Amino acid sequence: MPGELAGAIGAALPGLRAAMVPPPGGEADPAAAFARLASMGALRAVVPERDGGCGLGTEPAATPALATILRRLGRADLALARLFEGHVNAMRLVETHAAPAVLRRVRREVAEGAVLGVWGADGPEPLRFVERPRGVRRLQGTKRYASGLGLVTHAIVTATARADASPRMLLVEAGDPARHGPGAWTASAMRATRSGVFDATGLEAGCEAVVGEPGALMIEPHFEGGIWRYCAAHVGGAEALAGAVRDALGASGRLRDPLQRARLGHALAMLEAARCTVEAAASAVEGSAGGPPERIERAVARALLAREAVEALCVEVLALAEKALGMAAQDAAGPVDRIRRDLSLYLRQAAPDAKLDRAVATLCDDEPPEVGEAW
Repeated sequence: MPGELAGAIGAALPGLRAAMVPPPGGEADPAAAFARLASMGALRAVVPERDGGCGLGTEPAATPALATILRRLGRADLALARLFEGHVNAMRLVETHAAPAVLRRVRREVAEGAVLGVWGADGPEPLRFVERPRGVRRLQGTKRYASGLGLVTHAIVTATARADASPRMLLVEAGDPARHGPGAWTASAMRATRSGVFDATGLEAGCEAVVGEPGALMIEPHFEGGIWRYCAAHVGGAEALAGAVRDALGASGRLRDPLQRARLGHALAMLEAARCTVEAAASAVEGSAGGPPERIERAVARALLAREAVEALCVEVLALAEKALGMAAQDAAGPVDRIRRDLSLYLRQAAPDAKLDRAVATLCDDEPPEVGEAW
């Protein structure tokens, strides 16, 4: 059951966190943590119960558990949460858009241990395909910001036949290290996501690789609306940061300082508000699927507002951590710095102003709603 899995992940947090600590002078390897998640049934949990899972991320009844799981994984390690969210997102796209034969195949592969990802950002050479006989598409180009290189076995990539066409989703095998360019990830944060460039040139994708019609990726409520999953991980990362600050203050004998306790109290209050905001947005989004367009759009708006609120709260928690610890917060040898950098980077999403404007247009352009009646 999803709730039992959420409880098991909560109990496993210390071990998951320890597995994601990088060695001195090196990078953390998420493989051990993912192996532990697999042994707990978390990876196959995304398929329906009849296929060995529990519909995590694909059935509305599992939404509260998924929100908790993503938050707890964010508390263990933000890179781990990011990779698991990609696995969930990919399965959601397959469940929603794939033809029955494709769906059955992917369910079977995930139940047997496949790890999924979604790689949508084009590299310097945008991903294109050429139509060949019998529905085969030959790919040319790269994807950047491809997370999980060496861990993800199958990735949904977006590709088009020409620049002005709607993107089509294709599920391709992603395990060939010759196609991986991890050196392209030059950010100082989220190093453990194993992100980089994936070169798809020469890959062939037949009918069994097609996931939905052109443009299916952008269908709501699971495109912008799905941002609530990121937000759940963000809240977990901010919880981890507050916990690390508490531990650092305790170790230095400053935990009884009233000013420091006020900072921690303020952070905890904001985190509780953020958790409730994300859970409400998750319920609205997942409950709107299949409903009338107006309900879907309002649910998406709620998710976008949740993103705005969570970002603001997390930024304030970041500031409180730096005030509380001073230079120690940015000591690369300490426990706080990696969480701080990972959270700061993970908060950044493409076109945040456009996302907020879309929410405002949905909720307020006609007549501003009364308090409590925005939804």
